[in-house]
Amino acid sequence: MIFHDVYAQVPPEDIARFVDAQELGRLITVGADGLPHIGLYPFVRDGAAIDLHLVREDELAVDLATRPGCVFEVDEVLGVIPSYWVHAEYGGSATAYHRTVIFECRGTVVEDPAAVAAQQVRLLARYQPEGGFRALDPEDPLYRGALRMLAAVRLDVVRTRVKFKLAQNRPPEARRRVIAELRRRGRPTDARAADAIEWTLGPGTSDPAVPPAP
Repeated sequence: MIFHDVYAQVPPEDIARFVDAQELGRLITVGADGLPHIGLYPFVRDGAAIDLHLVREDELAVDLATRPGCVFEVDEVLGVIPSYWVHAEYGGSATAYHRTVIFECRGTVVEDPAAVAAQQVRLLARYQPEGGFRALDPEDPLYRGALRMLAAVRLDVVRTRVKFKLAQNRPPEARRRVIAELRRRGRPTDARAADAIEWTLGPGTSDPAVPPAP
């Protein structure tokens, strides 16, 4: 993917809010044969690091044990538009809108059940803050077996690459036309796409990292 400056100039706080709003992310590792492996996982961000857990035998965990270089990616697909919304004749104006953040990382895999349990507590705090479960203890028979099957993975971020492709290459009046067409068309993600493009028009418009009110 190419990262044009016009799509990559996103304030760090907006990047952080967007990432934290995503429920799953893609981890990509490299196998012994040079081919990539990919998986979709819950995660929790901790400053310049990302935590997730894998089954110890997961091919991605095996990869990271010997080849720690990896990529973690989150995205939101917002949709596609027809060319005539932008230009009456030029078919090349058809395009897609999305928000993508790619973290280039170094991964560490830890199999100690206490470390796995501590990480699981952080994941539960994010995904199940209301509780409703027994406290995690690696010696508790309820958890002992499962925790010994898992590995805690920590991804230390080396570089962050961002592409919020939201019509920033078009003048404001063209973006407003696209926004109006998206709201008129009304596909499931069109309102979300319209809100995201509005954000590019300046202060006081929708924040792309926060879901719109129902």
